Amino acid sequence: MQQLSRELLVGAFDLHTHGFPEIHPGIGMALDDFEQAEYAKSRGMAGYVLKSHIWPTMDRVYHIRQRVDGIKVVPSIVLNSVLGGIQPGVLEAAILQGCEAVCFPTWSSANDLANNGFSRVIKRELPSLQAFMKEGLTVLDASGGLTQGARAVLQVAKEAEILVSTGHLSGKEGVALAREADKIGFRRLVITHPDSNSVGASDEEILEAAKCGAFIEWTLHGTMPKSQRIKPQKIVEWIHKLGPKSCVLTTDVFGPTSLPEPDEMQMYLGILLDLGVSADDIKVMAQVTPVSLVSGRK
Repeated sequence: MQQLSRELLVGAFDLHTHGFPEIHPGIGMALDDFEQAEYAKSRGMAGYVLKSHIWPTMDRVYHIRQRVDGIKVVPSIVLNSVLGGIQPGVLEAAILQGCEAVCFPTWSSANDLANNGFSRVIKRELPSLQAFMKEGLTVLDASGGLTQGARAVLQVAKEAEILVSTGHLSGKEGVALAREADKIGFRRLVITHPDSNSVGASDEEILEAAKCGAFIEWTLHGTMPKSQRIKPQKIVEWIHKLGPKSCVLTTDVFGPTSLPEPDEMQMYLGILLDLGVSADDIKVMAQVTPVSLVSGRK
């Protein structure tokens, strides 16, 4: 089983990784940005998306690409209020600088703040950012429909053919985005860890988003001791319920006690193998679909 999980890591693409530092230098990773890229390459991974809750990663990825070839590292931006929030112009500027993935608000979303989600970590670690949490961000207007800004962000992403993740928006907001994405023919929308306290999506909302063509993310982080919000067996149940073609597997782990990301991903794939998920299905969720979502223009 260990050998098979090693083989499945080859060609895997992680759509949700954090680098060094994340939030501040005291909350880093097992490896710095260059070391992580080199190690992922040595393990045969196809690549990963580099995400930061605080700042865009286009400049970091530019320098990674100068030093490490043979692996695709995708730069991203999170539309938190500190960067201007849910504004198409923010994304357009990021794309001009090389952005290839965008995430809707995380710690500054109204939903995260209401659920005391990841925002509590930001308040503790970077108290200066509390000024950006006075009014949480949402993609819904007073009538419950999508705001013009959210629609425009999706349209910009569609035209640029980049990945979109829902961040820490609520399940209801995720469904609204999934419906709009389906309506405009956008097929690169990922519902970010719907099981998390920061999102709190219902089973019905997860099913509805998938029905609209969105991909559902299941992270290793949610199963880890520090979180323990979902059992791996429950993830397997969801994979069977939704079908592997509607799911993506990511790590989303960070912090000084984390293993290097490729090792975390291999462990995740091995756990799912142990629980009866087939190698073919894992290839779809960890390799085929993620690679297609960051493939850019055909």
